[in-house]
Amino acid sequence: MSSRSPLLQALSQSPALDRQPLRVTPQMRVTEVMDQLHQRQSSYALVIQENQLIGIFTERDVVRIAAQQMALDSLTIESVMTPDPITISTDQQDSIFSILYLLRQHNIRHLPVIDERGQMIGVITPQTIREVIHPTDLLRFKRVGEVMNTQVIQNSATASLLDITQQMVTHHKSCIVITETSNTTDIVPIGIVTERDIIQFQKLGVDFATTTAETVMSHPILPIYVNDSMMLANEMMKRHKVRRLVVVDEAKRLAGLITQTTILEALNPLEMYTTIEILRQQVDERTQELSQANEQLQQEIRLYKQLEKELQHAKDEAAAANQIKRAFLANLNHEFRTPLHAVLGFSQLLRRSECLSVEEKKNVGIIYSAGKHLLELLENLLELAKSQSTHLADDEVDFELSDMLPPVSESPVTITLTPKDLADLPRDWRKSLHRATIEGDFDVMLILIEQIRDRHESLANDLSTLTHEFKFDYLLALTQPPPDEDNDD
Repeated sequence: MSSRSPLLQALSQSPALDRQPLRVTPQMRVTEVMDQLHQRQSSYALVIQENQLIGIFTERDVVRIAAQQMALDSLTIESVMTPDPITISTDQQDSIFSILYLLRQHNIRHLPVIDERGQMIGVITPQTIREVIHPTDLLRFKRVGEVMNTQVIQNSATASLLDITQQMVTHHKSCIVITETSNTTDIVPIGIVTERDIIQFQKLGVDFATTTAETVMSHPILPIYVNDSMMLANEMMKRHKVRRLVVVDEAKRLAGLITQTTILEALNPLEMYTTIEILRQQVDERTQELSQANEQLQQEIRLYKQLEKELQHAKDEAAAANQIKRAFLANLNHEFRTPLHAVLGFSQLLRRSECLSVEEKKNVGIIYSAGKHLLELLENLLELAKSQSTHLADDEVDFELSDMLPPVSESPVTITLTPKDLADLPRDWRKSLHRATIEGDFDVMLILIEQIRDRHESLANDLSTLTHEFKFDYLLALTQPPPDEDNDD
């Protein structure tokens, strides 16, 4: 068995395909079916017997019944339906052109679609085909005047509804345009009567012989101009949900008629094949461009990954360098700060000595000031190295490092401690602090002070302040063992 036609597959999946058509039995009365057609706004009903399609009943059949003035009371669908309707199967390899030819050949607007098991899938109509193929590119360049039907069946407003229906049957038309003559020769459309209108009038029991067209026609009409595009006509039909448009010229005179079938007939096979070929070439070009873009993207991804690896390597090296730097700074801090504290401590001790002359004490004071100044230089240097915020200039310039630092100032000590304030502290602790002060071991001094903070927080704060202010002479006086304690050693 052949595979399914791509077009039929598209049609079978189209949301415009009527998958639940009105189904009736052969024995149903025509009036009942007409009521259902009106309720569902449908133009046809499928006649089913034992799950098999045996006929179709359309608006055209209703017009024929009205034109023949048949009595509807006892009339059944079986007696007026079109038997053995033309169908199409999904396993056929039919193109769009063969389907359009089938519709034109049999002058039909409804084509039931069945599957390989004979089950009903839905019904194809001109609207369904338009929804699937979307012929906007072809319709955009075609004018209404090129494809409109100029042989328009028309009648006057005074014509009876019976005459109108008989005209439809005779000429096999789905509508009659109601016109009037102005300026002697100009024919102007003023209304229209369609098959759907006939169904409604039949349902209402209108007397077709005595009712005139002007009392039942649809007006004002929805016109389109000769020079408008077929795409505009297609969009107007969709927007207003109509199946035909009256064509007029610039003077509003009747020029022709456009229907859904006319739109499909405007699709010239050669033009469609040409358009399809152009679209295929465009798809191939876009595919090639996409392939090239994808390859370029892959290259950029590979480059990005390589750069990411290099960046990670640089980050690792920077982390290692930073670790070395921190170790260097910690060593620098320890190796310089400890001897400087010793210099400052011993300078203070020498300043208290009674053996030195005034000149010697002055020199010791200079040593103390220079040591303290050197310590501040060290702290500033460490701070600069840690912040990494200083950038060297390209040009070399002579400068004094001391000019970049704040001047050394002696902070006044406002602490008034006496040896009695430390009398309650352990003797060994006081001796350890005294010895660390003599040696200028700044770190040991701070460690000893922190040991008493839990019980003597205020005293620890004062001792820490004295230590940071390098008041070693003051600390030595506070921690000097009394004579009685010295004798115990």
